[in-house]
Amino acid sequence: MKLRILGTSSAFPTRTRNHTANLLNYSGESLLFDCGEGTQRQLRISNENPQKITKIFISHWHGDHVLGLPGLLLSMGMNRRTSRLEIYGPVGTKNKLDAIMKAYESDRLSYRIDIKEIKPKKVTTIFENDKYQINAVLLKHTIPCLGYSFEEKEKIRIDTSILKDMGVKTRHPSLRDLTLKKNVTINDKKISWKKVTYTQPGKKFAVAIDTSYCDQIVDLAKNADVFLCEATFSNKIKDSAEKGGHMTTKEAAKIGKRAKVNHLVLTHFSQRYRSTKELESEAKSVFRGKLSMARDFMEIKF
Repeated sequence: MKLRILGTSSAFPTRTRNHTANLLNYSGESLLFDCGEGTQRQLRISNENPQKITKIFISHWHGDHVLGLPGLLLSMGMNRRTSRLEIYGPVGTKNKLDAIMKAYESDRLSYRIDIKEIKPKKVTTIFENDKYQINAVLLKHTIPCLGYSFEEKEKIRIDTSILKDMGVKTRHPSLRDLTLKKNVTINDKKISWKKVTYTQPGKKFAVAIDTSYCDQIVDLAKNADVFLCEATFSNKIKDSAEKGGHMTTKEAAKIGKRAKVNHLVLTHFSQRYRSTKELESEAKSVFRGKLSMARDFMEIKF
Protein backbone atom coordinates (compact mmCIF):
# COMPACT_ATOMS: atom_id res chain seq x y z
CA MET A 1 0.00 0.00 0.00
CA LYS A 2 1.32 3.44 -0.90
CA LEU A 3 0.22 6.96 -0.06
CA ARG A 4 1.26 9.67 -2.51
CA ILE A 5 0.81 13.18 -1.13
CA LEU A 6 0.09 15.52 -4.05
CA GLY A 7 -0.66 18.81 -2.28
CA THR A 8 0.13 20.12 1.20
CA SER A 9 -0.90 23.78 1.22
CA SER A 10 -4.12 25.25 2.58
CA ALA A 11 -6.19 28.04 1.00
CA PHE A 12 -3.34 29.44 -1.10
CA PRO A 13 -0.82 27.40 -3.09
CA THR A 14 2.85 28.36 -2.77
CA ARG A 15 5.92 27.79 -4.92
CA THR A 16 6.51 24.44 -3.27
CA ARG A 17 3.07 23.42 -2.06
CA ASN A 18 0.01 22.66 -4.18
CA HIS A 19 -3.62 22.55 -3.11
CA THR A 20 -4.83 19.46 -1.24
CA ALA A 21 -4.93 16.04 -2.92
CA ASN A 22 -3.83 12.63 -1.67
CA LEU A 23 -3.64 9.37 -3.62
CA LEU A 24 -3.79 5.93 -2.00
CA ASN A 25 -2.61 3.07 -4.20
CA TYR A 26 -3.78 -0.39 -3.23
CA SER A 27 -3.91 -3.69 -5.11
CA GLY A 28 -3.96 -2.18 -8.60
CA GLU A 29 -6.42 0.65 -7.97
CA SER A 30 -6.05 4.23 -6.79
CA LEU A 31 -8.27 6.16 -4.40
CA LEU A 32 -8.12 9.96 -4.53
CA PHE A 33 -8.87 11.99 -1.41
CA ASP A 34 -9.73 15.57 -2.46
CA CYS A 35 -8.78 17.14 -5.76
CA GLY A 36 -7.44 20.66 -5.38
CA GLU A 37 -6.45 22.92 -8.25
CA GLY A 38 -3.56 21.46 -10.27
CA THR A 39 -4.06 17.88 -9.11
CA GLN A 40 -3.80 16.30 -12.54
CA ARG A 41 -0.46 18.05 -13.12
CA GLN A 42 0.78 16.72 -9.77
CA LEU A 43 -0.31 13.24 -10.89
CA ARG A 44 1.73 13.57 -14.08
CA ILE A 45 4.83 14.80 -12.27
CA SER A 46 4.67 11.88 -9.86
CA ASN A 47 4.05 9.34 -12.66
CA GLU A 48 0.68 8.30 -11.26
CA ASN A 49 -1.93 7.07 -13.75
CA PRO A 50 -5.28 8.92 -13.34
CA GLN A 51 -7.10 6.14 -15.18
CA LYS A 52 -6.42 3.82 -12.23
CA ILE A 53 -8.50 6.05 -9.97
CA THR A 54 -11.68 4.15 -9.13
CA LYS A 55 -13.02 6.38 -6.35
CA ILE A 56 -12.74 10.04 -5.40
CA PHE A 57 -13.54 11.13 -1.86
CA ILE A 58 -14.39 14.82 -1.44
CA SER A 59 -14.04 16.20 2.08
CA HIS A 60 -15.97 19.42 1.40
CA TRP A 61 -16.68 21.98 -1.30
CA HIS A 62 -14.19 24.73 -0.57
CA GLY A 63 -12.26 25.58 -3.71
CA ASP A 64 -8.81 24.51 -2.53
CA HIS A 65 -10.14 20.94 -2.24
CA VAL A 66 -12.19 20.60 -5.45
CA LEU A 67 -11.09 23.05 -8.15
CA GLY A 68 -9.00 20.36 -9.82
CA LEU A 69 -11.96 18.04 -10.20
CA PRO A 70 -13.50 19.32 -13.47
CA GLY A 71 -10.19 19.20 -15.33
CA LEU A 72 -9.39 15.72 -14.07
CA LEU A 73 -12.80 14.36 -15.05
CA LEU A 74 -12.59 15.93 -18.51
CA SER A 75 -9.09 14.57 -19.09
CA MET A 76 -10.24 11.10 -18.13
CA GLY A 77 -12.92 11.35 -20.81
CA MET A 78 -10.54 12.74 -23.42
CA ASN A 79 -8.29 9.75 -22.75
CA ARG A 80 -11.26 7.49 -23.58
CA ARG A 81 -11.94 6.19 -20.13
CA THR A 82 -14.75 3.64 -20.07
CA SER A 83 -14.63 2.27 -16.53
CA ARG A 84 -17.08 3.56 -13.92
CA LEU A 85 -15.93 6.20 -11.41
CA GLU A 86 -17.40 6.65 -7.94
CA ILE A 87 -17.40 10.04 -6.22
CA TYR A 88 -18.26 10.38 -2.54
CA GLY A 89 -18.94 13.66 -0.82
CA PRO A 90 -21.21 15.63 1.53
CA VAL A 91 -24.84 16.43 0.76
CA GLY A 92 -25.01 18.76 -2.24
CA THR A 93 -22.15 17.10 -4.12
CA LYS A 94 -24.32 15.95 -7.03
CA ASN A 95 -25.87 19.37 -7.69
CA LYS A 96 -22.50 21.11 -7.48
CA LEU A 97 -20.77 18.65 -9.78
CA ASP A 98 -23.63 18.71 -12.30
CA ALA A 99 -23.50 22.52 -12.42
CA ILE A 100 -19.72 22.53 -12.94
CA MET A 101 -19.81 20.00 -15.77
CA LYS A 102 -22.66 21.84 -17.52
CA ALA A 103 -20.73 25.10 -17.24
CA TYR A 104 -17.92 23.48 -19.22
CA GLU A 105 -20.48 22.04 -21.66
CA SER A 106 -19.14 18.61 -20.72
CA ASP A 107 -22.04 16.95 -18.96
CA ARG A 108 -21.71 13.96 -21.29
CA LEU A 109 -18.60 11.90 -20.64
CA SER A 110 -17.35 8.64 -22.13
CA TYR A 111 -17.74 6.91 -18.79
CA ARG A 112 -20.25 6.64 -15.98
CA ILE A 113 -19.95 8.58 -12.71
CA ASP A 114 -21.83 7.40 -9.63
CA ILE A 115 -22.17 10.10 -6.99
CA LYS A 116 -22.85 9.11 -3.40
CA GLU A 117 -23.78 11.80 -0.88
CA ILE A 118 -23.22 11.01 2.78
CA LYS A 119 -23.71 12.70 6.16
CA PRO A 120 -22.60 10.24 8.87
CA LYS A 121 -22.66 11.79 12.34
CA LYS A 122 -20.61 8.88 13.68
CA VAL A 123 -17.99 6.73 11.99
CA THR A 124 -19.92 4.74 9.38
CA THR A 125 -18.90 2.28 6.66
CA ILE A 126 -19.79 3.77 3.25
CA PHE A 127 -18.16 1.15 1.01
CA GLU A 128 -17.04 -2.44 1.50
CA ASN A 129 -15.76 -5.30 -0.62
CA ASP A 130 -13.77 -8.46 0.11
CA LYS A 131 -10.47 -6.53 0.34
CA TYR A 132 -11.22 -3.33 2.26
CA GLN A 133 -13.81 -0.94 3.62
CA ILE A 134 -14.11 2.84 3.61
CA ASN A 135 -15.47 4.68 6.65
CA ALA A 136 -16.53 8.31 6.94
CA VAL A 137 -17.69 10.80 9.55
CA LEU A 138 -18.73 14.45 9.60
CA LEU A 139 -16.05 16.73 10.99
CA LYS A 140 -16.28 20.22 12.48
CA HIS A 141 -15.76 22.90 9.83
CA THR A 142 -17.50 26.03 8.56
CA ILE A 143 -19.41 23.95 5.99
CA PRO A 144 -20.24 20.20 5.91
CA CYS A 145 -16.91 18.36 5.81
CA LEU A 146 -16.01 14.67 5.91
CA GLY A 147 -13.10 12.65 7.21
CA TYR A 148 -12.36 9.22 5.76
CA SER A 149 -10.55 6.03 6.69
CA PHE A 150 -9.43 3.06 4.61
CA GLU A 151 -9.30 -0.29 6.42
CA GLU A 152 -7.81 -3.34 4.78
CA LYS A 153 -9.43 -6.66 5.64
CA GLU A 154 -7.35 -9.15 7.61
CA LYS A 155 -5.69 -11.86 5.53
CA ILE A 156 -5.20 -15.58 6.06
CA ARG A 157 -1.52 -16.46 5.55
CA ILE A 158 0.16 -19.88 5.35
CA ASP A 159 2.95 -20.74 7.77
CA THR A 160 5.31 -22.41 5.30
CA SER A 161 7.63 -23.61 8.08
CA ILE A 162 4.89 -25.96 9.31
CA LEU A 163 4.35 -27.29 5.79
CA LYS A 164 8.09 -27.98 5.41
CA ASP A 165 8.07 -29.91 8.68
CA MET A 166 5.23 -31.98 7.23
CA GLY A 167 7.24 -32.65 4.07
CA VAL A 168 4.81 -30.69 1.87
CA LYS A 169 6.05 -28.56 -1.02
CA THR A 170 5.24 -24.90 -0.36
CA ARG A 171 4.27 -24.17 -3.98
CA HIS A 172 1.62 -26.82 -4.45
CA PRO A 173 -1.43 -25.37 -6.33
CA SER A 174 -3.89 -26.74 -3.75
CA LEU A 175 -2.39 -24.64 -0.95
CA ARG A 176 -4.42 -21.60 -1.99
CA ASP A 177 -7.52 -23.33 -0.64
CA LEU A 178 -6.02 -23.12 2.85
CA THR A 179 -6.28 -19.32 2.70
CA LEU A 180 -9.96 -19.78 1.87
CA LYS A 181 -10.40 -21.71 5.14
CA LYS A 182 -10.62 -25.07 3.38
CA ASN A 183 -8.85 -28.27 4.37
CA VAL A 184 -6.81 -29.97 1.64
CA THR A 185 -5.21 -33.35 0.93
CA ILE A 186 -1.75 -33.45 -0.66
CA ASN A 187 0.10 -36.74 -1.27
CA ASP A 188 -2.41 -38.53 0.97
CA LYS A 189 -1.70 -36.06 3.80
CA LYS A 190 -4.72 -34.29 5.21
CA ILE A 191 -3.91 -30.67 6.06
CA SER A 192 -6.18 -28.59 8.29
CA TRP A 193 -6.21 -24.91 7.41
CA LYS A 194 -6.53 -24.03 11.09
CA LYS A 195 -3.22 -25.72 11.92
CA VAL A 196 -1.06 -24.23 9.16
CA THR A 197 -2.39 -20.67 8.81
CA TYR A 198 -2.35 -17.45 10.78
CA THR A 199 -4.20 -14.14 10.55
CA GLN A 200 -2.40 -11.04 9.31
CA PRO A 201 -4.10 -7.81 10.44
CA GLY A 202 -5.01 -5.34 7.70
CA LYS A 203 -3.51 -1.86 7.35
CA LYS A 204 -5.42 1.32 8.13
CA PHE A 205 -5.17 4.83 6.67
CA ALA A 206 -7.17 7.83 7.90
CA VAL A 207 -7.40 11.43 6.72
CA ALA A 208 -8.95 14.50 8.35
CA ILE A 209 -8.39 17.84 6.66
CA ASP A 210 -10.22 21.14 7.27
CA THR A 211 -11.66 20.63 10.71
CA SER A 212 -11.56 21.98 14.22
CA TYR A 213 -10.63 19.66 17.08
CA CYS A 214 -13.41 17.12 17.75
CA ASP A 215 -13.76 13.68 19.29
CA GLN A 216 -15.05 12.00 16.14
CA ILE A 217 -11.60 12.37 14.55
CA VAL A 218 -10.18 10.19 17.32
CA ASP A 219 -12.76 7.50 16.52
CA LEU A 220 -11.98 7.76 12.79
CA ALA A 221 -8.20 7.52 13.20
CA LYS A 222 -8.08 4.98 16.04
CA ASN A 223 -5.04 2.69 15.67
CA ALA A 224 -4.31 3.91 12.13
CA ASP A 225 -1.01 2.85 10.58
CA VAL A 226 -0.89 6.25 8.86
CA PHE A 227 -3.00 9.24 9.87
CA LEU A 228 -2.90 12.29 7.60
CA CYS A 229 -4.13 15.27 9.58
CA GLU A 230 -4.41 18.97 9.00
CA ALA A 231 -2.20 21.29 11.04
CA THR A 232 -2.91 24.61 9.41
CA PHE A 233 -1.63 26.95 12.12
CA SER A 234 0.78 27.19 15.01
CA ASN A 235 -0.69 27.05 18.49
CA LYS A 236 0.30 30.73 18.84
CA ILE A 237 -2.74 31.69 16.76
CA LYS A 238 -5.19 29.12 18.09
CA ASP A 239 -8.06 31.63 18.02
CA SER A 240 -7.61 32.14 14.27
CA ALA A 241 -7.58 28.39 13.74
CA GLU A 242 -10.85 27.90 15.62
CA LYS A 243 -12.51 30.80 13.80
CA GLY A 244 -11.63 29.29 10.42
CA GLY A 245 -12.60 25.75 11.39
CA HIS A 246 -9.01 24.48 11.52
CA MET A 247 -6.60 22.85 13.94
CA THR A 248 -3.22 23.82 15.31
CA THR A 249 -0.25 21.47 15.27
CA LYS A 250 -0.64 20.77 18.98
CA GLU A 251 -4.30 19.85 18.51
CA ALA A 252 -3.45 17.54 15.61
CA ALA A 253 -0.72 15.94 17.72
CA LYS A 254 -3.19 15.46 20.57
CA ILE A 255 -5.57 13.67 18.18
CA GLY A 256 -2.73 11.40 17.04
CA LYS A 257 -1.81 10.62 20.64
CA ARG A 258 -5.39 9.88 21.73
CA ALA A 259 -6.03 7.74 18.66
CA LYS A 260 -2.78 5.81 19.21
CA VAL A 261 -1.76 6.12 15.57
CA ASN A 262 1.48 4.55 14.40
CA HIS A 263 2.56 7.32 12.00
CA LEU A 264 1.21 10.87 12.20
CA VAL A 265 1.62 12.93 9.04
CA LEU A 266 0.78 16.63 9.29
CA THR A 267 -0.34 18.63 6.24
CA HIS A 268 -2.48 21.55 4.96
CA PHE A 269 -0.07 24.26 6.13
CA SER A 270 -0.87 27.97 5.93
CA GLN A 271 1.12 29.92 3.35
CA ARG A 272 2.61 32.01 6.18
CA TYR A 273 4.94 29.13 7.09
CA ARG A 274 7.86 28.93 4.67
CA SER A 275 9.41 26.39 7.01
CA THR A 276 7.53 23.82 9.09
CA LYS A 277 10.20 23.57 11.81
CA GLU A 278 8.16 25.59 14.31
CA LEU A 279 5.08 23.47 13.64
CA GLU A 280 7.06 20.26 13.90
CA SER A 281 8.54 21.32 17.24
CA GLU A 282 5.07 22.02 18.63
CA ALA A 283 3.77 18.64 17.48
CA LYS A 284 6.72 16.77 18.97
CA SER A 285 6.04 18.32 22.36
CA VAL A 286 2.76 16.36 22.41
CA PHE A 287 3.12 13.35 20.10
CA ARG A 288 6.07 11.03 20.84
CA GLY A 289 5.52 8.54 18.04
CA LYS A 290 6.60 8.60 14.39
CA LEU A 291 5.91 12.07 12.99
CA SER A 292 6.31 13.49 9.47
CA MET A 293 5.70 16.93 8.01
CA ALA A 294 4.12 16.35 4.60
CA ARG A 295 5.80 17.55 1.41
CA ASP A 296 4.38 17.60 -2.11
CA PHE A 297 5.14 14.29 -3.85
CA MET A 298 6.06 12.56 -0.59
CA GLU A 299 5.60 8.79 -0.81
CA ILE A 300 4.73 6.68 2.21
CA LYS A 301 4.66 2.90 1.92
CA PHE A 302 3.08 0.83 4.67
